[in-house]
Amino acid sequence: MDRTFIVGDVSGYRVHRSAWWWGFVLVNCATAAVVYFGLAAVPAFRDWNSWLFAAGIGVSYLALVRLKFATVSYQNTQIPVGLDTFYESGRQFVFKRINEAVKADRARLARRLIEDHDVKSLGNQIRLDINLDALLTPEEKKTRLAWLLKVLQDPGFDEEQKKTTMAVYLASGTQV
Repeated sequence: MDRTFIVGDVSGYRVHRSAWWWGFVLVNCATAAVVYFGLAAVPAFRDWNSWLFAAGIGVSYLALVRLKFATVSYQNTQIPVGLDTFYESGRQFVFKRINEAVKADRARLARRLIEDHDVKSLGNQIRLDINLDALLTPEEKKTRLAWLLKVLQDPGFDEEQKKTTMAVYLASGTQV
């Protein structure tokens, strides 16, 4: 989930404080616990090294949540039947709820940035953000700075469009 929803999100919304986040984590923990107790009950696994047993639990967990019994064709659509269908549906449901909260928080931040700053100060904030980002390669920094210059000099953008574009970048870290 960290790859989908950056935990230290730019907007300040803390995804890891979300009930949806922890609900998803707890359901996965419960599933892993079921796998653990299921494997621990099998005499063949009792003598395994603890690291090997942990790896076996991890592989078994993944096999369980990705389990498909069959694939049914319905109106030219392939529908998998198994635990994978429920797991993916649940994951999408949770991710949608988290994404709605993240979007709302980013929109609040973007509106506040638009109201409180002019084009020049937003541009300076973005430039600072890009130059201080230790995770960006020199080429990525160059590309982002070129994008910023394009936004600032675009004759097709009025003042509000420039502010909105830059506020979205500051709130989400994405270029639009």
